Amino acid sequence: MKTHQLAWRSGIAALALLALQACSTVSRLDAAAPGTKLSLSGGMASNAELPQQLPLASKATGQYLFKATSAGGQTMFGLLPLHVNGGTMATSILLFAPALVIGGFRDTYPFYQFDPDAGFIRYKMKEQDEWRMSKPTQAESDRARVFFEKGSFAACAGGKEGCVAEASR
Repeated sequence: MKTHQLAWRSGIAALALLALQACSTVSRLDAAAPGTKLSLSGGMASNAELPQQLPLASKATGQYLFKATSAGGQTMFGLLPLHVNGGTMATSILLFAPALVIGGFRDTYPFYQFDPDAGFIRYKMKEQDEWRMSKPTQAESDRARVFFEKGSFAACAGGKEGCVAEASR
């Protein structure tokens, strides 16, 4: 009996882990003005013209860095705002706490709008909601700029010229 119970519990934990790893949100990435292009870290988008719909995985650590360029050439660098998914967090704690790190509990919002000309990113949970606005901080902007202009954070190892200290992670 004990072997059967252990196998059953292990199976439940494995299914919960698998479900958490597959957590992602399909996000609509839009622009305030036509002709805006977007690049996202992780190879999700590279200079893709908006609008786009992409499945973006939940994150336990790290961020999605972005580079948005308007049709007029104005470029904005930053981090996608993420929200904490309380349901995923509670389930992970109850069933298998290490899944918080493996599967992630910070999700992307379903709707984003990039406005490089104004320097803002807007985001919301539901289509009928009001937009929340965020302006990337200088540190966030520098971090994303280093990532996209140098090709990766590894390109800045050793304090190479043009790299920003905060960008090392």
